[in-house]
Amino acid sequence: MKRGIKQFAVVCFVAAAISGIGNVFVHADYNGVPDKVTINESKRSVVQGKKFEVKVQTSPCSAEDDYICWEIVSGKSYVRFEDYDRTGDDMDFIAVKPGTAIIRCYVYGKNKKRYGDTIKVTVTAAKKDYSLKKVGKSVKYEEVNDDFDLEVRKGHSIKESELKWKISNSGIVNFAERKKTGHEVEFYAKRCGTTKVTCSYTNSKGDKKSVVYTVKVVDDYDD
Repeated sequence: MKRGIKQFAVVCFVAAAISGIGNVFVHADYNGVPDKVTINESKRSVVQGKKFEVKVQTSPCSAEDDYICWEIVSGKSYVRFEDYDRTGDDMDFIAVKPGTAIIRCYVYGKNKKRYGDTIKVTVTAAKKDYSLKKVGKSVKYEEVNDDFDLEVRKGHSIKESELKWKISNSGIVNFAERKKTGHEVEFYAKRCGTTKVTCSYTNSKGDKKSVVYTVKVVDDYDD
């Protein structure tokens, strides 16, 4: 193609793209439209709350993956997209709650059922976790007049409001704020001494779990 003709063709293509003529579908490169896409597996089991990835193979393998699109055919309340991306040869999803969903991958502009593929995703309930553990050392050293945080690591089945904190001697350490529940609470070191601070959880059956920190309040050595 001569230089003048080539330049004219480029100008026409840009003009068509800007004006919307022909519904131009823009891509990063031009390896061609896939003939078909195939998901690597027909079914998957995922635990509630987990992120998972689904991959496809294109035919031919060098085809442009911008033409590959995704949709949740059924079970949108059980599975959702991780973000707003809907194209590419792999896609991330979130397992929301127990149930079954059908996810489809297809080639843009082609018959979805004939040239696409689906995967059945079964979301299972997450195992109950009521564990309660300390964060850091059991003995904490704090200086007089300082604010400090105490924290626990809780299982996902425990609600923040179900974790309650208690101080053995509020004359040595007291709550820095009105908040006395949750996995992390702020305290205030009032005077030198040693006291116990307990975080406990009690369920409806009366089962109780707790962690205990020993707080040693010492002089402010910066004075």
